[in-house]
Amino acid sequence: MEYSVDSIKIDLQTVGFDETPELINQVESELRRVMRFRNDIVAADIYLREEGRNPENNKTVRWRLGIPGNDLFAEGTGASWAAGLRDASDKLRRQFVD
Repeated sequence: MEYSVDSIKIDLQTVGFDETPELINQVESELRRVMRFRNDIVAADIYLREEGRNPENNKTVRWRLGIPGNDLFAEGTGASWAAGLRDASDKLRRQFVD
């Protein structure tokens, strides 16, 4: 699913399930949180997948941010999509400082 938020092209891909309006809101909320720290983001590719059978930590989020220069990439996991998105966005944010 491709769409735009505040002139940022978003490519959201889900493996094995369909995105819900709630999930899209969570993605946009995390993206807006990341945008507070970086204002030159042009694209966000987000890949969501359930891996393994452990329900406590089976949500995997892979997130690539398109910025001028080298893109940033982070992977996060969690028991929920919100937790996985937050884990990945925190890792991206730490890369802004480096």
